[in-house]
Amino acid sequence: MTEGRAGLRLKVLAALVVAMFAALTTRLWFLQVLAADDYQRIANENAVRLVERPAERGTIKDASGEVLVGNRPSSVITVNREKAGDDLEAVLSRLSQLLDVPAAALRERIEDPNYSTFSPIPVAIDVPERVVIYIRERRDDDFPGVEVPVLPVRTYPLGESAAHVLGYLSEIFAEELDSPAFADYEPGDLVGRAGVEAVYEQDLSGVDGITKYRVNSAGENLGPIGGEPPVRGNDVALTLDADLQVLAERSLILGMRRARGIFDSDSRSNLKANAGAAVVMNPDTGGIEAMVSFPSFNPKVFTRSLVQFDAEFDFDSRFGAATGYPALNRAIAGEYPPGSVYKPWVALSALQRTKEVPREPIVTTTDVYECPPEYVTPFDESDPNAIIYSFNNWTSANLGFMNLSRALALSCDTIFYPMGYEYWRLYYPPPPIDDVQGNDDVPARQPLQRDLRGAGFGSETHVDLPGELSGRVPTAEWKRNIHDTYPESFPEGEWFPGDFILMTIGQGDTLVTPIQLAAAYSALMHQDQRVCTPHVVDHVVDPDGNLVREYRRPCRDRLPFDPGYVAYVRDALTGTVREGTASGAFSGFPFDRVWVAGKTGTAEVDPKQDYSWFAAMTEALGERHVVVVLVEQGGHGSTTAAPIARRIIEGMYGLEFSDPTGVEVTD
Repeated sequence: MTEGRAGLRLKVLAALVVAMFAALTTRLWFLQVLAADDYQRIANENAVRLVERPAERGTIKDASGEVLVGNRPSSVITVNREKAGDDLEAVLSRLSQLLDVPAAALRERIEDPNYSTFSPIPVAIDVPERVVIYIRERRDDDFPGVEVPVLPVRTYPLGESAAHVLGYLSEIFAEELDSPAFADYEPGDLVGRAGVEAVYEQDLSGVDGITKYRVNSAGENLGPIGGEPPVRGNDVALTLDADLQVLAERSLILGMRRARGIFDSDSRSNLKANAGAAVVMNPDTGGIEAMVSFPSFNPKVFTRSLVQFDAEFDFDSRFGAATGYPALNRAIAGEYPPGSVYKPWVALSALQRTKEVPREPIVTTTDVYECPPEYVTPFDESDPNAIIYSFNNWTSANLGFMNLSRALALSCDTIFYPMGYEYWRLYYPPPPIDDVQGNDDVPARQPLQRDLRGAGFGSETHVDLPGELSGRVPTAEWKRNIHDTYPESFPEGEWFPGDFILMTIGQGDTLVTPIQLAAAYSALMHQDQRVCTPHVVDHVVDPDGNLVREYRRPCRDRLPFDPGYVAYVRDALTGTVREGTASGAFSGFPFDRVWVAGKTGTAEVDPKQDYSWFAAMTEALGERHVVVVLVEQGGHGSTTAAPIARRIIEGMYGLEFSDPTGVEVTD
């Protein structure tokens, strides 16, 4: 009986299994045969395509809100290799004729392995409207895989003005794609390559968006179905003043043009005045109000057709020696011998040593010194084989006796030369080579070098721009090392009295940058001797105008000099423009309206013509500024740089521009 019931149950179970398989088979037959077309249509209609929407970069504005770098819409041609398929070569050939670009250049670009097979590759920007219409009308037949989206492109309303500060964009490099700093970037993305565009890339770039489109199997767009909108980049506000920037650039160019008409007796030809720089700085904050480097370039050149850029753009021919290296920001990366603009810092060091060792003063504020046309080093009786050196003043005239203040105003070299010799006598040789046993581990006494470094020379100022160089404050150790490394370029490895002597007038192996001088002279204006870090960015705001952050770097450092000596030197430099070497350049200047102090400099750069320097401090109408001007192969500081600085000062304070014709040649 039990076996009968078990058999019945098995029969029922078998019947259920057969019924289930029959139902499943029937359903599968229905789906695969009767309803196949309908479900295929639904599947095709629900395919989704993701299209990236590039974010608009933030703008860059000057201190008053004037746009220095903005955006405009631009038509961009892209090619999708996957969609072009077997028609790719034909498509490239048609684009080549349409864009007047070699097909090989187009092929090389779209074969870039950094791009995904499915990624649209941009090949041209700023495409004319007639080309856009032509492609769109023939996209299905002649241009499969080609699209023409509208994307934002950078604009530079002031052209070349402030190009070195603002920077430019270019496509991300392949090696950068592996860098953590560019983790969210993709091939073809544009990144900042110089200036503010590079340093503040993360602020300016924004966040790309995504739009989801439903498409059918033929690729027809059935409409958007959502996504994420792009987020525009933050706006960056600079300390730069657009009007002052243009004024400084115009003044530099006019001054250089004038200099080219001046005969140089040393080279027996007119001055070349082929390059230069100018910096205007707020001494109270470190804010850079104008920064000029000449020759310059127009950042717009980097927004041209991408393939044309790759195929035809020769960077060396446009930015190399033949054009004077226009991409070089001479204000922060030009290293030059400073000439006599260095003398205030040498004087401060010598005065400071007098305070520390009063029994052996190097120089004082009360004594008077002779300013002959030549200085001869003293004879060393302990060393009959010692070499006697002779150094000339900048003028062959005997200027008589004067105190240190007038020596600065008249830039008397032969009063500064003995200071260098005293540094040699008192502090050289250093312990490692002084032939005294057991003191080789004692640090070298280098008070002059230490003081110069304390004023900011020989190290970067840390301005918020890329490419800054540190200049050079030479030492005996540096000279030995550079000789060992480059014996042909630096044949002498021994430190001589002449090394100190030449350093006192900003010559020899001394090198500075214009931004270093601007920062140093700014500190000279402070009663408390604060050294502020130069900077070009004031603050950053988000797209809604909310403050993201302000640039606030405390002016913590101090000049390593007695405040009384700093005041003495600062006051002495007022004599430069009134009765000193720059008096001709500032003849008729209304000093009752604007306080001005400064220093000329003429630097020898063999075998070139002399380089012209002028550094000025100004105050009026509640405004304080420091102006530094350099002109390569511009002759004497009084001849070229000082008149340029005067014009900048006149423009800043609303004064009538003067005529620099007939300025007397001095240091």
